[in-house]
Order: sequence, then C-alpha cells, then structure tokens
Amino acid sequence: MTKEYEYRYIEQSVDVRTWKVTSPKQLTENEITDMCVYSGMDREGEINEDKKTKIVVEYEGVDYGDDCQTEIQGDTKEKGEK
Repeated sequence: MTKEYEYRYIEQSVDVRTWKVTSPKQLTENEITDMCVYSGMDREGEINEDKKTKIVVEYEGVDYGDDCQTEIQGDTKEKGEK
C-alpha cells in the first residue's frame, strides 16, 4: 500500500476598502453597511448621491494587504531528510 500525502497551503492578507458616507441625518449601522456593500462601486473616487435624501456615498479605494501570512498544513519532510 502506498502512502498518500495531502497538504493545504493557506495564504492570507488583509485588503481594506473604504467608503465615505455623508448624510444630513443620523444613520444606523445597517443602513450604512447596505449603502456601501451593495453600492457596486469599485473605482476610487466613484460617488453615488441620492438627491431625495441628500446622502452621498463615495468609494475612497482599497489598500491592498502586503504582509501576506502563509501556512502549510500536512506531514512535510524536513530539509535534508531522505
């Protein structure tokens, strides 16, 4: 019987996306989340303005994570081991 090895290579980094919401009235967390997440905006400086409510949502851009963390899961062979 031949032994089979299985590995998982996991890579993580954090990307931070930022929206600015300007409103003449106080908003709930859910309202803000809905406006940003479902806005469909993906270009820096893109703006959505609701003329009726005077709420402005601006996509300020994304800061891509550069400190990538990696992990290998599985029974790996040590360097120099035969």
